[in-house]
Amino acid sequence: MKRSVAGVLMIMALGLAYAKDKPMHGVNEKIAVASRGGKVLVTLTVSNKTAQAIYLWKVIYASEQLFGPEFDIKVAGSAAPVNYMGPVVKRAPPGPDDYVKVEPNGVHRNTIDITRSYDFLPGKHRYQLSHTGSYVPDLQHLTDPVAMKPGSTVFTHTQVAQPAEQ
Repeated sequence: MKRSVAGVLMIMALGLAYAKDKPMHGVNEKIAVASRGGKVLVTLTVSNKTAQAIYLWKVIYASEQLFGPEFDIKVAGSAAPVNYMGPVVKRAPPGPDDYVKVEPNGVHRNTIDITRSYDFLPGKHRYQLSHTGSYVPDLQHLTDPVAMKPGSTVFTHTQVAQPAEQ
């Protein structure tokens, strides 16, 4: 009997260690892109359908602009990347105040204007945008973010050529 209990406990411990690196069932991210009025607006919606709070990094989930190449954008139907040309900010490792809390069974939504952050082609084109979000289930373990299932969407954007600077 002691061996059976010890064996079950060992299997449970291994399962918990394995689950730590896996996304929690019930946490997901949806990506929507709106291209209107010459702008490209990306909305990230994270749903937490679990019984515990999760924490999202404010830089991507509570900011209105990008500070690094968070999204992978390609011309749809090709491997041609759309280069990131926005600001890149070097940061200290994030602390607990750098996260936004999403309560159990809660939803968090943020919209970011990426129009000037990526080198969209002049004229009308279709693009594929991909993003792999992450969260931390515990503010005591900020160095162990958990990746969400990668999300992707296709959108059409018309980039009006900017007049040359004089």
